[in-house]
Amino acid sequence: MSTLMQWSLAVLAVLGAFFVAGITGSLATDMLGLWHIPGAGFFAALAVVVTAYLAAPKRKVLFSCTAFVVGSIAAWLLLEPSSYPESQRYGELAYQPTHLPVAATYLGGIIGLAIAGILRLRPGA
Repeated sequence: MSTLMQWSLAVLAVLGAFFVAGITGSLATDMLGLWHIPGAGFFAALAVVVTAYLAAPKRKVLFSCTAFVVGSIAAWLLLEPSSYPESQRYGELAYQPTHLPVAATYLGGIIGLAIAGILRLRPGA
């Protein structure tokens, strides 16, 4: 298989992980009674960075770091500014500005980078 095909499949795997983990994270946090946007961002970022590392044919760390940076920029553009939702759980915080969704997304990406680093250090990697 050519290198171009391998990189194309890696990008498709990252995009697929983004959608599947984002939707799954959103549903899981909503079922727990929590605000779904931070959960979706956390799990999507985690999955994107780890999948980028696992799917890259070469330069795995560079590809996962690039996925983190691109995802961080996209998260900032999509999630800022955010406001708490109107619900009983958040009471008076409803419609107040917050950085919780983007912070949760960044945390997911950072944990994903840590997992990628651990995978890189394992024997036989």
